[in-house]
Amino acid sequence: MDFGFLRTNASYLFDGFDMTIFLSVTSLVGSLVGGTLLALLRLSPWWWLRWPAIAYIDLLRMVPLIMVIFWFFFFLPILIGAPVDATVAALAALIAFNSSYMAEVIRAGIQSVPRGLVEAARCSGMTHLQCTARIVLPIATRNILPALVSRLVALVMGTSLVYIIGVTEFFRAATNVDNRVFRPYEIFGFVALVYFALCYSLSLSGRFLEKRLARGEAR
Repeated sequence: MDFGFLRTNASYLFDGFDMTIFLSVTSLVGSLVGGTLLALLRLSPWWWLRWPAIAYIDLLRMVPLIMVIFWFFFFLPILIGAPVDATVAALAALIAFNSSYMAEVIRAGIQSVPRGLVEAARCSGMTHLQCTARIVLPIATRNILPALVSRLVALVMGTSLVYIIGVTEFFRAATNVDNRVFRPYEIFGFVALVYFALCYSLSLSGRFLEKRLARGEAR
């Protein structure tokens, strides 16, 4: 079987792969920040902070990612009154969508921190913010590492949906190549292998970090 068309189009395909990595990394950072903020707001004792966060999280978790991408692509230019690049709209949608899932993961991590440890920190003179930043969030991060890796894998796979608004990520690049050479089995078999290798590597890295952290705690 001749795979010369893959070598011919390798540069174009891996430009798309670079875009997938860019979308994944940027969305991960953005959704971690957004998810942490939403989690803290959801745990707030003040209802006027807590209920908007709950509404946002529940709304975004109940709609498909593809719909959120369409919302941002078509409505964001109307809201800001200026054209928006498809890549910017895709990033905004990915961050907004994944922040709602990250918020629940981070909230679970925060609630897993022993209450006595928090009270001890407060009794030592720490403010609420100092206790959250120095005690709660570091411990919560270790507790939720496996779930964070799972969300990262889901985020990577979710980037393939932004092709519908014209972003040339890896899946879109492969589709464009297939439209020229008409070799769908080989091309999309190759795409599946690349996604599998990337996501499986992330899973293995997560397990490695989890074991390292467990050994560190054991000491």
